[in-house]
Amino acid sequence: MRAVRRFEAGLEPCRSGARGAAGGCLLALLAGSCSSTPPPQPLEPAATLEQFSARRLEVPGLPPAAGGWDLAQWLAAALQLNPQLAAERAEVVAVAAGERTAAERPNPNMQLFGEYLRSAAESGAWLYGLSLDFLLRPHGERARARARAALATALAESDLSESLWQVRARLRQALLDAVAAQDESALLATLVGARQGLIDSDRARLREGDIARSQTLADELELAHAQQRAQQGQARAADARARLAAAVGVPVAALEAVPVRWSDWAAIDGLEVAAAEHWRNAALVGRPQIVHALREYDLAEVGLQSEAAKRWPHLEITPAYAWGGGGVRAESLNDVARESALAVSFELPLFNQHRGPIGEAVARRHAAGEQLQAVQAQIFAEIDRAELAWPTARAAWLQARDLAALATRQQQAESRALALGASERPSALAAQIVAIEAQLALLEAAYAAEQAYGALEDAYRRPLPAGDWPPRPPTSRRPTTTMSHTRTARRPRRATTTTRIGVRRRASPSRSPPPSRTRSASASTIRCRCAGHRRLPPTAPCSIRGCWWRMPGAWPARRRRRRRRARTRPASSASTTTMRRRR
Repeated sequence: MRAVRRFEAGLEPCRSGARGAAGGCLLALLAGSCSSTPPPQPLEPAATLEQFSARRLEVPGLPPAAGGWDLAQWLAAALQLNPQLAAERAEVVAVAAGERTAAERPNPNMQLFGEYLRSAAESGAWLYGLSLDFLLRPHGERARARARAALATALAESDLSESLWQVRARLRQALLDAVAAQDESALLATLVGARQGLIDSDRARLREGDIARSQTLADELELAHAQQRAQQGQARAADARARLAAAVGVPVAALEAVPVRWSDWAAIDGLEVAAAEHWRNAALVGRPQIVHALREYDLAEVGLQSEAAKRWPHLEITPAYAWGGGGVRAESLNDVARESALAVSFELPLFNQHRGPIGEAVARRHAAGEQLQAVQAQIFAEIDRAELAWPTARAAWLQARDLAALATRQQQAESRALALGASERPSALAAQIVAIEAQLALLEAAYAAEQAYGALEDAYRRPLPAGDWPPRPPTSRRPTTTMSHTRTARRPRRATTTTRIGVRRRASPSRSPPPSRTRSASASTIRCRCAGHRRLPPTAPCSIRGCWWRMPGAWPARRRRRRRRARTRPASSASTTTMRRRR
């Protein structure tokens, strides 16, 4: 009996601690239930439609759009107004919020229970209690969860980067189509006027009987074809403006009073691609698709590590505390008025050792690696096509420019001949039509070259302005060794001397010896500063024996004093000193 009482007395602090833990759990539960809930934010399609319809090209930091924007200003407006980019940014924020969730530790599960005990000897009694389930994660599981969340954020960011470039590509193409359609419409209007003038002239000649009716019919057919081309150009211009508004993120009504300008879009001779090999290599390892595939592979690797860690059992610790009335009294050893318990549960790897999920994770990692190689091969082929198409398109534009210049000179000659009375008006109109057709062909070649240049930018995933931009990759700061006579200036080292006690100390900079050689007026020789003062090649040493300028470091003071004494002594004493040195 005394032993039982002592055992119960030893459990009393544990019971009091369990009561405190239970109270703390209840308080935490109440505090969590009383935390603030985000207010609802309902969406009304009618309200969002009204907001989008009221959008205009009013962007802070940009000049008024009525004055005309360039490509960079259109892109700046699209980055702020495009709804697709806003959705992508919100998705990135939503995915990044999972990093906080991954860093949190799991809460324990609390269980409240009641049990009715009945004995044959005594009356029944209720037993109340609570239990807490604590999950003990394996080592590194929390770090892997945080890594998975960070990789998911990186995946969303890579998708956002790709969306940014896609918006830029669509904006550039729509702007190119709009300005090309404008210039083509102006030329087609001139062509229609020239065709109409030629028909009027042919009809006058037909009435006089100079030409046949078939020639007039051919001219009328060409006029109808020119008018049809002009209508198609107007339709392309309207479609380009609609696509431009969609790329920016505004309705078409916002572009009604806004001029679309790109003055030098047809100047293909100013477009150059510098450092193509560097940007090719950078695209093959750094494009958003490559980054996305790499992050997918990293996710597969982290998943494999998590599955491999599951080979070890996950422990769940469940402390419990129970109390009840005194209804049951069989024996003092069977008193269940108060009870404390501790349970540990885990999975027994009897039927499998988690090899199936590990094999699946290995297969997913292998598939991610193959997907990375497939994406890289696809980008490689895209870059090859773009690099082959750009020189061909540029050469075609150069040829079209030469033909347009030839047609222009021919038109000018016909105009001068008409002014001098040496030619007729139909011949001048025919030369004008040929020149306009050559200008239209040049415009079409410039449009194809701009498309090829844009495809090259899309392949590299970076803008390529005219001139020598982009700059070459920075070189190493380490100076390169050349076979010239110029020497790289190095930081001079301080000479060191040794005291009697053997402690090395730095000499003052003023006591450091002068350089061993000085450059003479000639760049191919260096004057030695020994007793000879001879001109020597920069790489040849001094041949005078005992020249201390050939020695590295500082000249010891003792050797300097010996040479000074040797100069003042007679020849006999100097020979004696030489013999002593040899000994």
